[in-house]
Amino acid sequence: MNPVTVQNLSYRYPGQSAPVLEKVSFTLDEGEIAGITGPSGSGKSTLLRLLAGLEEPECGVIRIGGQIVADERRSVPPERRGVGMVFQDYALFPHLRVADNIAFGLHRRPRRERRDRLAQMLELTQMTALAGRYPHELSGGQQQRVALARALAPAPALLLLDEPFSSLDAELKGGLREELGRLLRQARITCLLVSHDRSDVRAICGRELALGGSAGDDDAAARRIVDSVRVCRGKAGDASQQAGRIAESSQ
Repeated sequence: MNPVTVQNLSYRYPGQSAPVLEKVSFTLDEGEIAGITGPSGSGKSTLLRLLAGLEEPECGVIRIGGQIVADERRSVPPERRGVGMVFQDYALFPHLRVADNIAFGLHRRPRRERRDRLAQMLELTQMTALAGRYPHELSGGQQQRVALARALAPAPALLLLDEPFSSLDAELKGGLREELGRLLRQARITCLLVSHDRSDVRAICGRELALGGSAGDDDAAARRIVDSVRVCRGKAGDASQQAGRIAESSQ
C-alpha cells in the first residue's frame, strides 16, 4: 500500500476560470523522498497546501496512510491528517525556546512520551546543546533544524517541505542540502519537497515530479505532473536522469 496517493486532483483559485492544477495523479512509496519542481505559478505550493488540508480540492482524491482525507464529499481537518509541514519561513514561535517549539505538537501525549520524543528529536537534529535558546539566537540552518524537528515530533505519515532553502544564502545551501537529506533518510519518513531550484531536488530527493505550466496556460496537460524523473545523486550533488511519463504510479 502506498502511504500517499493522489488521483485526478484539480484546484482553481477563487474568481479564476482556469485551474492552477488539473487532474494531477501520483503516488509516493513508504519512506520515499520526492521533489516537485515547476515554473512560478505552476501550483507547487498549492499542491502541498491541498495535501496538508489548508485548501480543499475542486475534484479528485487524496489518500494518506490508506485513508481518504479529501475528495468531492469530505475534507479531513489538517490536524487529523497525520501530515507535518515545514513552511518557507519556518514559522517558529519566537517566544518559545527550542525545546518548547519542538514539543509544541506533543501536548496531548503522556508526559514521559513527550520527554522521550523531544530527546529523540533533539538528538536527531543535533540541537540538544541549544535546547534552551530562542529562535532569534539561532542561525538560519539551526532554525531549519528546529522546524524540521517540530514537524517530525508527532511522527506524521507524510512530511511536506515548502521551499526549505529559499531564505538561505547561496553559499550555505550546499552543506544544508546534505544535512537535510541525511536527516530525512535517517528519520525514514515519506517526504514531498517543493523547490523552484531543481538542484535542491536533485541533491536530496530520489524522484522529481515536474509540473509543466501555470494557470494561464491553454494546454491542460501543462497544468499536470508531466514528467517523473528518477534522480541519482553523486558525491558532489550532481545528478543523472532517466526521463519518463507519469500516470498514476511511482514505478
